[in-house]
Amino acid sequence: MQLSEHFTLAELVHSQVALRTGIDNEPNAEQIANLQRVCEELLEPARKILGVALKIDSGFRAPLVNAATGGSINSAHMEGRAADVIPLGMPVLDAFRALRSTELAYDQMIFECATWIHLGLPALGVAPRREAELAERAPPGDPRRWIYTRVA
Repeated sequence: MQLSEHFTLAELVHSQVALRTGIDNEPNAEQIANLQRVCEELLEPARKILGVALKIDSGFRAPLVNAATGGSINSAHMEGRAADVIPLGMPVLDAFRALRSTELAYDQMIFECATWIHLGLPALGVAPRREAELAERAPPGDPRRWIYTRVA
C-alpha cells in the first residue's frame, strides 16, 4: 500500500525485531492513517527539503516490538506517529540541522545515536511542540539507556 509518493506501508511497518521474535507488527486502521500523515506531513517535505531519499529505519512499532527495542513507554511509534529515517547521501547531523532550520511541523525531532533522525507528529488537533533533541547512549552501563539534550 502506497502511503505517499515515495513511502509505502510495508517499509513503515518493517521490523527486524518483529521478524526475529515473531511479534505481530501490523497496525490498525487508525495507526495506518497516522502513518500516512507522517509520510505526507513530515517525510515527503523532509525529503524535498534535503533533496535526498530517506531510508526508513523504524516506523510503526506494536507495543511488544517497542518494548523489545527499548523504546519509550510513551513512544509515538506505537501510534504510527513517528519514523526514524536515514538520509541517503548526506551526513545525518547535517540533515538534522537543515530540518531544524525550516518550518517543518514536527512534534519531536531527535538526532539519535549519530545514526538516524526520529521525526514525530503530534496527535491530530494538537499543535506541534517542535522539540529538537540530541540522544546519546549513557556510558557505561545499560546499552538501552539514553541521555537526551534539548537543542535550541
